[in-house]
Formats: sequence, structure tokens, C-alpha cells
Amino acid sequence: MARLAQALETASKIARAIDDGPRWPDRQALVSLHDVTPAHGETVFAAIDHLRSRGAAALTLLVVPNYHHRADLRDHPGWCQRLRKALGPRDEIVLHGLYHLADQVPSDALGKLAASTLTAGEGEFQVLPFDDAKARIAKGLRCLDRALGARPAGFVAPAWLQNDEVIRAVRASGLRWCEDHTFVYDLRGGAQILAPALSLASRDPLRRLGSRTFARAGSRVLPALRTVRLAVHPGDFAFPELVATLDAVLGRWLPDHPPRVMREIWRDASAT
Repeated sequence: MARLAQALETASKIARAIDDGPRWPDRQALVSLHDVTPAHGETVFAAIDHLRSRGAAALTLLVVPNYHHRADLRDHPGWCQRLRKALGPRDEIVLHGLYHLADQVPSDALGKLAASTLTAGEGEFQVLPFDDAKARIAKGLRCLDRALGARPAGFVAPAWLQNDEVIRAVRASGLRWCEDHTFVYDLRGGAQILAPALSLASRDPLRRLGSRTFARAGSRVLPALRTVRLAVHPGDFAFPELVATLDAVLGRWLPDHPPRVMREIWRDASAT
């Protein structure tokens, strides 16, 4: 029942956002690269270069401090130095979990379904209580500061799987924003940006086919919104058909929805 109530509340928020209309005057695209970690090595830099070559002049990089407990950023200073050099002047680093690996399993059926379909056991923050979530966020922020000199203002839970306690922990950690599949949330001012995330799935042939079909449809429908959001993963670049789909989405979106990052959006919203 709690999951159903949450789904109904999300639907209600979408309806209110559509009814209220856009909150900012300019169209915009949020292009993010998820799972930025030394575990993905050269693929991260190839992905950044590729996205820039397709017009993504402002990227949001979702960095995992210690991917699967085996890729602590502090143990890879050379890779971190390369990442710092690869950053563009408008790019924004965001905290993306701590380990990107779940150590707790949801107890309800809908939660288990989300954990199995949206990710392969990586919903780290899906069922975390407030104290555990806040502690992991604090550890992640310390790691990003020491390894990259980065002090993120945003948090994105792995696979966007989180609960209200996690959102409360993000706010209590002093961060400005977080997001789920449907909205980006301003944790200070209370604003919500309606921006359903479009992403691809690379785990198996059926998911690749299905996500490409959905992406083609979404690339045509979502530009009716003021803000569009594309979530890219390193695994996408192992499959030429997924890369071609990403290119098609960017080619359709970016001419009318210039790329931006949340830092720019909050700054402009504060100035009005």
C-alpha cells in the first residue's frame, strides 16, 4: 500500500507540474554520465569525449567514491588527475552513492521488482534509514573532496532508488538537490523540475532492444517539456547500437534544448 501511495503521489506531482507550466524561461537539457569510477577506466574518458563531440558542452558527472568496494578514488590518483583535467568549465560533479552496491534487500514485492528490473543489485540507497544514508553521504563527500577536490551540491542515488528518509538525509547533509526518475528536487527552495530521465539498458539483448525502442519514442515526446534529461552509462558504449541511439537522441534534443547543469539552473533561478 505504501508503494501504491507513493506512485499515486508521483502521478499527482506530474499532473501539478504540467498544470503549473515550466518554472524557468529557457529550454534545457540535462546530460549526465553515471557510474564515473576508476573501475570503468578508459571508458569514462571516451564517453566524455564522445558526448562533447555530440554537442554536450555541459555534463553532469555522477561519481562513485568506492565502486563495489573495489575502486576507491583515493587509491587511483592518476585516474583522478585525468578526470580533473577532463572536466569542462561548465561540468558539474555529483555524488552517486558510496559503493553503488546494495547490502539490504527490499522486503515488499514492488521494492523487489524495482530492485531486479531497474538495476542488478545496485540499489544501495533503496531501503537505507536516515542515519545510515547520512553516514554514507558524509563518507562519499569526504572521499570526493580528498580525491578530486570536489564539493558536490547534488546527490543521485544509484538507479534513482531511494526513500523519503534518504531525501531527508541528503537535505540534512547540506546538499542542494537530488533527483529520481521523474523529477529534480530543489532541497532548499522546494522547487521541482519535471524531467523524466531517458536512459538505455545494456545488460542483455532484450533490455537493449526494449530501451532503444523506448528511447526512440521518448526522444520525440519528451521535448514537449521545458527540461529533458538523458542519463548515459559507461556500459552503453560497449554496444554500437546503443551509441547510435544516444547520438540520435542528442541530435534531436540539443538544437532546441541547450545542455545545462543544475548549478547553472539554480543560479539563474535565484537571480530572478
